[in-house]
Amino acid sequence: MMNWKKLHEELWNGEKSICFFVHSGKCFWVVDEKFNFSLDAEKEYRAYLEKGYITNEQYSEACVNFRGGILKLTADNFLSYLMGKDRQVLSLEDIGNLFLQSGLSKDLHRRVEGYLLSGVELSQKDFSSVNSVAVALPSFYVNFDREIFFHMDYGRVHEDLAHSGWSAKYIDFCYLIPDGERYWMVDGSDYWKFRFMQ
Repeated sequence: MMNWKKLHEELWNGEKSICFFVHSGKCFWVVDEKFNFSLDAEKEYRAYLEKGYITNEQYSEACVNFRGGILKLTADNFLSYLMGKDRQVLSLEDIGNLFLQSGLSKDLHRRVEGYLLSGVELSQKDFSSVNSVAVALPSFYVNFDREIFFHMDYGRVHEDLAHSGWSAKYIDFCYLIPDGERYWMVDGSDYWKFRFMQ
């Protein structure tokens, strides 16, 4: 049985993040360490090597060990990546259950909408609750079918590690996720806006 509290704590602490993957027309919700969502880690390790931050031995070791030996995440090895340890592939129902455990409520949603609409102040407790909900939203979008890598991990340039020719940037990708996969739509309330309250 999934330990929702532990998983939420890992998201809250920034140890893990959520990615929505599209592969061969199928949707996958994956919780993993955020650096594992980088498509081409070789670029980063090669830059470290060229700048003298790591040795040739450390570079070789990283190439073998990173992401269970998958240095470049591609459509061809994606299913193998999913089998790796320490990552969770969640069904829509499971990711929805995780979200429901994050502290969302109709009252909190109403207060956030009041804040966004007219600037009505939110308490420190409200902001903490908003952040608790926001960490249970996806931060990464990877579509192997259309070669798209988008993220919302502010202050990071994950797009630099995308494959050549891919559309890659820091951008809101909500519009790309099918309506039926939007677990943050609860009883007619859209909690995606909580992401912008952080």
